[in-house]
Amino acid sequence: MPDVLPIYAAVAARLTPQLDNLPGILVGIDGRNGIGKTTLGRYLAWNFNISLIEGDNFMKVGCGTPEYYLDEINRIIQFRLDKPRPVILESVAIFRLLEHLGRTPAFVIYCHSDNYDPDDVLCAWLDQYDQAYNPKQRANFVADITHAAS
Repeated sequence: MPDVLPIYAAVAARLTPQLDNLPGILVGIDGRNGIGKTTLGRYLAWNFNISLIEGDNFMKVGCGTPEYYLDEINRIIQFRLDKPRPVILESVAIFRLLEHLGRTPAFVIYCHSDNYDPDDVLCAWLDQYDQAYNPKQRANFVADITHAAS
């Protein structure tokens, strides 16, 4: 087993009851870009032997508001839930993405870190998302990964 950050072990412990008998549920991971959502998602997918969809890979970022390839994300989610097996979807602005997908997660993890780039191209867009959706307050579990990102 690889070395595990204490916060990753805490997230896995909190998620374990949700994944008992591996039900077909959707778990979301939210947080700013570049702070460790994907790394946490990969650890959880490995730990529970379940699927991870890296939602930011389906994002179109250009001049203006980022957009997702929603049909592709929804198709992959549905394929995996039909097994039925749990699936993790990680992405920035997860509550907005799930709203556009018409999906309700069974559990959401919000990754918080003080180590993000305030000059990042998505920063203003994510500030608006934070104000509109309050993801840190809505999440089932807040993972402070500040120490992990330094």
